[in-house]
Amino acid sequence: MRFYLFHRTSYRYPSLVTQSYNELRLHPLSNDWQKCTSSTISILPICKPRSYLDLNGNIVHYFELPEEHQKLVIEARSIVETTSRVDFQNFPYGVKLSNLAKMEGVPECRDYLQTSTYVEINPTVWRMAVDLQAGSNDVFQTAYQVMEFIYQNFEYCKSTTTVDTHANEVLEIRRGVCQDFAHAALALCRCLGIPARYVSGYFFDSTRDRRMRGAEASHAWIEVMVSGHGWYGLDPTNNRVVDDTYVILGTGRDYRDVAPVTGSYYGPRPSEFNVSVRVKKYDD
Repeated sequence: MRFYLFHRTSYRYPSLVTQSYNELRLHPLSNDWQKCTSSTISILPICKPRSYLDLNGNIVHYFELPEEHQKLVIEARSIVETTSRVDFQNFPYGVKLSNLAKMEGVPECRDYLQTSTYVEINPTVWRMAVDLQAGSNDVFQTAYQVMEFIYQNFEYCKSTTTVDTHANEVLEIRRGVCQDFAHAALALCRCLGIPARYVSGYFFDSTRDRRMRGAEASHAWIEVMVSGHGWYGLDPTNNRVVDDTYVILGTGRDYRDVAPVTGSYYGPRPSEFNVSVRVKKYDD
């Protein structure tokens, strides 16, 4: 599939601000199942961003605005081609949880088995994870059960949490949005020894009645490592195995590693903050 992506973030301040430094993770990744054919970023006040690859392999654009300004607008436009990386008739069952101990020594997985900023491995979460595991010794089946548990038992609610809400709180109140559900799934999977990473991106709602949660917005889900098969995406917000309707911006230990826009400046808090996202099929 081919998609056109538009992401706009804008800030307006009650008075002039200065010394603004920002990092953007808005450039879609290119890998075996996704190819970014075009991507542009525009900024007002006008400046030219530079870029680097972070430790997780994500493309990061950064820029500075030392001069005074009262409004900041960031727009990213991309065209991405995706292919399905999932055989829905042949999920990667058969890899045993008891064989995962060796994954701790694999550099690609080490960070995704540990506590991170918003995800903690602790006895309380471990007990919850073992209960919902329900005796399963299969990596993919167990991760799928984690996804189903969150989808069936957590309420999708935009007004309950913030970007700084920890997975421990989400698991307690059982409410939140896609970021929260991803953090909860990471905590449960990691407690069971399943390497799990956070994914930031978008998805296209192809359902006839547009019933998917989190469409037309920044979205988050997880990927779990199934030894011998690679990373598999699971979306606990919508109870779906990730397919070619999803576009990846970046991966990391949790939201802190892949926040679409971060920054700092001298001045008052924004009086207006808006984010708009469009994802649509693209034809030449």
